[in-house]
Amino acid sequence: MKIIFTFVLLCVFGYVVYNADALYGQYLFKEMCEKDGGTQFIKRVEKGQGWLDSNESRDPKRMELWTDGNKGFVRFKDKSGNLFDARLKSLPPYGTPRDIIDGPQYTLVEPANLSVPVRYTQRYISEDFNPRPDFLKLQNFSKRQLQIIDLQSNEVAATHTIFGYSWTKPERVILNGPTAVNCHLQTPAEQSFLTAIFKNGEAK
Repeated sequence: MKIIFTFVLLCVFGYVVYNADALYGQYLFKEMCEKDGGTQFIKRVEKGQGWLDSNESRDPKRMELWTDGNKGFVRFKDKSGNLFDARLKSLPPYGTPRDIIDGPQYTLVEPANLSVPVRYTQRYISEDFNPRPDFLKLQNFSKRQLQIIDLQSNEVAATHTIFGYSWTKPERVILNGPTAVNCHLQTPAEQSFLTAIFKNGEAK
């Protein structure tokens, strides 16, 4: 019995030593997710304001920013560099096909009225990093963040942050099993983020 216990203890100790870097990386990943991941509402976004589509040379038929009815209009640039303002004539029923929403029944697209300023835009941040390169040699971390920017004050109004962690190379595990995890990805909070920004945060 003592021999078995010693053998098991040595196996556990060997596993911890062999995977010390991966376990420490997992600890850091969990800490990031709890502290800085998910949604953060800093200031409430006002309804009925103009939004700037941050994508350059957007096809006029791809204006996903504004279909929730909370935005006054969206200013975008077409492939020729011309600026347009797009607004909904009326809010389409849930489930209406994309091409019908973009059509003249629901959407009005006209040359941009530059005398009316835009107030908000979206900004995407994507980075890969390693918080402890001196110890974590096989681990990779990633951060993907969607920011809502108040162009009037140049402040961040809200964010949704996703962290990713790859704890080792696939060949290091049995049958090349999955070694990557994410947090706050495809959650209800992420899916409702672009409507929740109009309800949450300090009114300023």
